[in-house]
Amino acid sequence: MRIHPGLVLALMCLIAAPGNAAPPEPTVDDTHRTDITSTTPVAVFVYSTQADVSAEDQRTALEVAKKALSTASVDVVWTVCVPGTCLTPTPAALKIRILPSRHTSGSEANHLGHALIDSQTRSGELATVFVNRTRRLAADLGIDHRLLLGRTIAHELGHLLLATATHGNAGLMREFWSRDELRGARRNDWEFDPHDAAAIRERLARKPKA
Repeated sequence: MRIHPGLVLALMCLIAAPGNAAPPEPTVDDTHRTDITSTTPVAVFVYSTQADVSAEDQRTALEVAKKALSTASVDVVWTVCVPGTCLTPTPAALKIRILPSRHTSGSEANHLGHALIDSQTRSGELATVFVNRTRRLAADLGIDHRLLLGRTIAHELGHLLLATATHGNAGLMREFWSRDELRGARRNDWEFDPHDAAAIRERLARKPKA
């Protein structure tokens, strides 16, 4: 997933030092949201360290991601892996890494994450989200970092579930996220559009049961 090219300079801004008060829980406008029951459990192993993102911020971000993925009838079962654990995860489980990127300038800085897709086997198992990029962008736009982090996690897991690196034209799986979209809470921007949701449900229905 990439942010709009107009946000390149925004990512170079320094982050303001956080205050002592805990930030409010992120909110999403759920007005008139379609009630889609999450019916298919999907195991996801999460790899990060508290040096990269606090346990509390990660928990909130994962709740945001879980809510977004539920719009494709996916019920995520998270396994949070502290360093030294989950070294041999279940083969069928998806995996996501939350870590800082060493690249903070150039075209690469526009990418908030990526997913590894095997074009031959048509499968994806590992996604990465760059927490320093999401944090800087959120600070520049004045939005809740945990909300942006959660949406980015859901987007990259969407690639794994769809087993494709291509992007949709609308909804959470679109390639570019503009400033106005990132600052807004329009529900259609942060849910899977019907086409992508149907494709995910079809793939999960064809997946062999463990």
